[in-house]
Amino acid sequence: MDGEYRLETEVSHTQQMAWGELERGEQLNDFKQRMYHSIVQAVCAHCDPPGRALLDVGCAYGGFMQAAAAAGFSVWGYDIVPEAVARVRSAGMSAQCCGQLSQFSLRSEPFDVISVLDANIYWPDQPEELRQIHAHLKPGGLLVMRVVDKSWLATIGAALRQVAPERSARIVRRAVNDHRFSMPVGSLLRVLQQTGFRVISASPRGALHSDDSSLPVKLSFAVGIAAWQAAGVFLAPGAVIVAERPAV
Repeated sequence: MDGEYRLETEVSHTQQMAWGELERGEQLNDFKQRMYHSIVQAVCAHCDPPGRALLDVGCAYGGFMQAAAAAGFSVWGYDIVPEAVARVRSAGMSAQCCGQLSQFSLRSEPFDVISVLDANIYWPDQPEELRQIHAHLKPGGLLVMRVVDKSWLATIGAALRQVAPERSARIVRRAVNDHRFSMPVGSLLRVLQQTGFRVISASPRGALHSDDSSLPVKLSFAVGIAAWQAAGVFLAPGAVIVAERPAV
């Protein structure tokens, strides 16, 4: 994913992945219920859902939109995969097929909440997308992100390059996966602040996808949560970030 950004290439690639195909995408909706509800609770801790508008960036097959709607939010979403957008619309929710927030046209008023769950890893320009989100939030509005951070794994892979090059390459590939972008959580928090956001919270807690996640994944999150709480060291595979567009 290190070539020039082309939307049609991104769409074709995503359609070949589990989160881009209808049947497996709907299975992921069920699989990620733990994470969806954890994030809804994190948002509800800062705003009451009734009358609040939420936009889900990279909404896929609408799993988080359904969880947010069930909590009382009015929901919109957009995604690059036409089949995913059609599925969301068939469920009675508003969605548009587009690749950037600047192209979203279903609502002109700013949002109370914008969610970005495992989606920023495919953005070609992080600061620009964050600036767009900032501009599309009401003053006092919230950005909630579920982000991937395997920089610690990439560091291990890089350290092995001289003594075990093949193993090093496998570890680095596992850390990067198919992502276009990867950044340590601490660095991303600084980018958010530079873009005008006030970071409210950042933690691995709530980022585990599912009760049915594999034991190694559960253990990595348990270790990561303990390390983050005890020493501020990020070792988990992912985190939930809540940030605010300041009211003044």
